[in-house]
Amino acid sequence: MKDIAPFKIDKWVQQYGPKSDLILHGSYVSALSLKELKQLSQSPETAVDENLNLTYGDVIGSLKLRQRIADLHSSPDSQLTAGNVVITPGSIMANYLVLRTLCAPGDHIICQYPTYAQLYVLPRYLGADVSLWKLREEDGWMPSLEELVTMIRPNTKAIIVNNPCNPTGTVLHRRILDQIFKLAEAHNITIFSDEVFSPLFHGDATKPPPFVSLGYFNSVSTGSVSKAHGLPGIRVGWVVSPNLDVIERITTARDYTTISVSQLDDGVAAFALSPEVLPKLLERNLAICKSSIALLDDFVTRNSDRCTWIKPNGAGTAFIRFLTPDGVPVDDAAFAARLAERAGISSVPGGHCFSEEGASDFKGYIRLTLGEDKKLQTGLERLEVFIRDPQNYSN
Repeated sequence: MKDIAPFKIDKWVQQYGPKSDLILHGSYVSALSLKELKQLSQSPETAVDENLNLTYGDVIGSLKLRQRIADLHSSPDSQLTAGNVVITPGSIMANYLVLRTLCAPGDHIICQYPTYAQLYVLPRYLGADVSLWKLREEDGWMPSLEELVTMIRPNTKAIIVNNPCNPTGTVLHRRILDQIFKLAEAHNITIFSDEVFSPLFHGDATKPPPFVSLGYFNSVSTGSVSKAHGLPGIRVGWVVSPNLDVIERITTARDYTTISVSQLDDGVAAFALSPEVLPKLLERNLAICKSSIALLDDFVTRNSDRCTWIKPNGAGTAFIRFLTPDGVPVDDAAFAARLAERAGISSVPGGHCFSEEGASDFKGYIRLTLGEDKKLQTGLERLEVFIRDPQNYSN
């Protein structure tokens, strides 16, 4: 892709991950082995069929997997079938195909921010004019619907949301989704909801449904088994939409990138999402995140003169702002670099990796994983020593 901006978070992880022995930059829940996954089922069925003939398999994904994903995205307002689902090699490809299909020169796109940079960088690369619908810590990282109304233009093609949100852990609950639905419907705007971290929701609040289950025809959801399900080693993602024209156009674009997803990956994903295994898998993963949130809450409370945060309500990451001894937000890129080089902890600098090009948003923020509670406990012990050493606030 000629002249597209470097993907900052990937470049950062590639540079500083190898310098660290505690990898806390990730966003997925601790990965399972095939053996551990099988132990979640009492059935004699295995995740991998050893008699499987290793052909290409179904081009757009097996009927079994697509129907299961359709069921998970259906509701009385939106009954979906396997025909409403396309399987992709991970959600990053699902997002790419949706954006490649939706965005064109002259289009106006509104994107929730901060979020995964692909969701607003790629539309700009494709020639669209992108407006950022900003979340602010002083508002609890919740978006302003009043602001969204003012952002709509006659040429607004799509509103992009990330629910739950990477990196803030923001959750858009049903009331907010319904209001976005009504606004989009009134202006014939497509809603693209990146739901790669769903259903990783923390706390007791009612869990929001997939956007495509609300009954809005011009809606698209993407997801995968990488993040919430702890299976990033199988490259399976999906696109779901009630609009079959969108599905057909995405399938056509996909023909130029993917022959088929691995049959092995498809089979493992279908097993993991099965009615017997999925509840146990999510119970395990939510417990890991709950443990991590408790560890981080204790850490922030003990060190309130050095850091602040808003507890995440969803997703697999924490977004914490670190302060110098003078109470000023740290230079997050320099802080994260020293953290890797001096304490062996790989993290993600929020201002460096999540600010749009040329901006200085999210200064002082560091993203840490919720998905590795045991490693996080060790990492926080090191981090506490690190932030108490004045030498770590200067070169």
